[in-house]
Amino acid sequence: MLQPTPRTYLSALFAVLCLGAAAHAGDYHDLGTLNCAECHRMHFRGEVARSQTELRDPGPLLKRDINELCLACHDGSRRAADVVGPNQGSGQGSIRQAGYLNRVGHGNEASGHTLGSTAVAPGSNPAWSAELENGAGVGLTCVNCHSPHGSRDGGGRTYRNLRSDAGHNPLGRGAVTYNHESVGTNDPTRDVFVRRSLEYDEAEVDFNEPDRSDSAIARFCAGCHDLFHGVPGDSNVGGRRTGGGFSEFIRHPSSGVDIGALGGERSSLATFAAKSNRVKVQSSSGTWSSPASDASPTCISCHKAHGNGNPFGLIYRSGNGQPTEDGDTGGRSVEALCGQCHATSNGFLP
Repeated sequence: MLQPTPRTYLSALFAVLCLGAAAHAGDYHDLGTLNCAECHRMHFRGEVARSQTELRDPGPLLKRDINELCLACHDGSRRAADVVGPNQGSGQGSIRQAGYLNRVGHGNEASGHTLGSTAVAPGSNPAWSAELENGAGVGLTCVNCHSPHGSRDGGGRTYRNLRSDAGHNPLGRGAVTYNHESVGTNDPTRDVFVRRSLEYDEAEVDFNEPDRSDSAIARFCAGCHDLFHGVPGDSNVGGRRTGGGFSEFIRHPSSGVDIGALGGERSSLATFAAKSNRVKVQSSSGTWSSPASDASPTCISCHKAHGNGNPFGLIYRSGNGQPTEDGDTGGRSVEALCGQCHATSNGFLP
């Protein structure tokens, strides 16, 4: 049986005293939306072992398993956003921007991020799995991507409490900023525009691109999936300049690729703008409703961050019908997703 240490008690006491003033938490886990006792046990009982799967010795938790603790509020509870399976949480009926997670043993592990998985992350180089951080036999947890107390490095607040050091990212590299001081008013110097607090529908979120050659979302994701990220010409992305454009990509660039701007591969801004239902793209000018020449796709344009009902969390969005977390009612295959930005031609998009 694990015993509490002086550091354990000090950590818990520090959290109690400083949560309101210094936690830097996001929409949830902040002041009136959460209190310490909803996650932490104030007086440790010897028969209840502290969690082994939380990071950096957080103090006694109400549940031994960190995922079970998180899902007590985030799976089927009306108190908070539901992040696993069908949407039965506080935002029932919404189309969750991140989609939904799956769990080991539920039979749909290929559809997104899988809680409890010890598998090596696709595209990680060097290889990364949750066991490297959590310990042998301990699979993926919520806190491998999210910081439960908010910012881990004492810096600015991060979108959805995302860690700036997830996976192989050094501290700060994966930071994704948002307009927390002025929710509802876009700040183009921040990476994300949130229209309403405590709302997780995709319609309430859009993505800026403060640096048009670098996507903050892509930097975050690259912490575990780095080989899948880059700009045209990178060795892991490819792209050979042909006249005024690029061709022969190995992988789709995750930044530096404005729709229709590079030429080649039949990328077309007109095709994208004509869709009734569009995937999320970045814009440095904030013109998402009428896409302009700065419309740029990144990871979340094609994938739901948590996952959905499709392989790899891909968003099968044809542009027609009712939007869904899987895409829309008109989308039935990956070709629908590709057709968001790429004009049809012979041999492509049957």
